[in-house]
Amino acid sequence: MAPISAILWPTDASKAALHALDTAIELAEQFQAKLHVLQVVSPVPVLPETGFAAGMVPGFNVSLYEEELVKTTREALKQTIAEKVPETVDVEVHVDIGWPADAIIDFARRNDISVIVMATHGRTGMAHLMLGSVTEKTIRRSTVPVLIIPGGAEDK
Repeated sequence: MAPISAILWPTDASKAALHALDTAIELAEQFQAKLHVLQVVSPVPVLPETGFAAGMVPGFNVSLYEEELVKTTREALKQTIAEKVPETVDVEVHVDIGWPADAIIDFARRNDISVIVMATHGRTGMAHLMLGSVTEKTIRRSTVPVLIIPGGAEDK
């Protein structure tokens, strides 16, 4: 196994994700690895002429909206990093627009990530069957090792 040099912590800003950040920080410190923080925002749906879509609302600029969403998300992530991550950890913040599991896997591949550290919400029953989970999709399709951290007791 290659040494751990780059860690990816994908987040949705939930309590469970923040719980996984603690582990990502510990690994980054132990291996003196770079910590990449990634939050993926969903694209604004643009539907064909037959249905409602944000792009069809007069004066609504989809590109500008997504740009502002990315900017706001990046600022919130930077605040979280400033509060939680020691200055001794080399950290880089990223915000992408897309489908979370796809974006996480693509980011890991493009950036030579050694390990992905992410949380699970423990979705069960019909919600699990209907939606699946970003964590499960990432585990199934990633060629990079994925370390799953259970959400804290308060998340259950």
